[in-house]
Amino acid sequence: MIRSIKLLFIFAFFTNAYAAQDFEGEIIFSASHKYRDTTIHSTPNLPEDIKYSISAEFVRIDQSTQLGNQAVIYDTLSNTKTIVIQQNEHTIAIKLNKETDPNLSIKTSYFDDSLTICGISCKKAVWNTYKNDDAKLSYAEIYYTNSISGTYAENFDDLLGFPLKYEIISGDIESIYTATSISKTTIDPTIFKVDKKVKTYSMEEFKSLMGQ
Repeated sequence: MIRSIKLLFIFAFFTNAYAAQDFEGEIIFSASHKYRDTTIHSTPNLPEDIKYSISAEFVRIDQSTQLGNQAVIYDTLSNTKTIVIQQNEHTIAIKLNKETDPNLSIKTSYFDDSLTICGISCKKAVWNTYKNDDAKLSYAEIYYTNSISGTYAENFDDLLGFPLKYEIISGDIESIYTATSISKTTIDPTIFKVDKKVKTYSMEEFKSLMGQ
């Protein structure tokens, strides 16, 4: 259980600050993943379907893998995030505040290239993260829309819109995420709350649980 939770936890993402709330509904993504090393014939155990549920200042991201289900609940006003991990009959939650890594820098470049996704015209951006020693950590080619607030783009700090397609290279894994469905609908506000019966840990408590 603990080892599997470790693996699931790496799928959690860090989010950016509050912006205008201009969309309520669901966005479904499909995803594909592969190792850059062509001698590895297996595929990474990462989610293939992701659902964003967006309402007011909240966004919830649901995804599943062979290891279990995970939901990330982000409050853009308080800048706090709760990760709910469910595996078989076990469910835990980890609550954390966004932390800025002083050893990390981000560079985003914008281009005029366009692509239509789910009937929405998107613009291109290239997003890179670096260590302070200029070593590149990750690269992403993104097509984003201004019609949905970048606040909800929890993968990409300070992006000027919401990404509807992106190809990201991080370490030895290359992933492509593409929005397949966008629907404006009323979202049940209770999905942004964690069941009181679920044990909730702070980040420090979770690290201790993991033996770190």
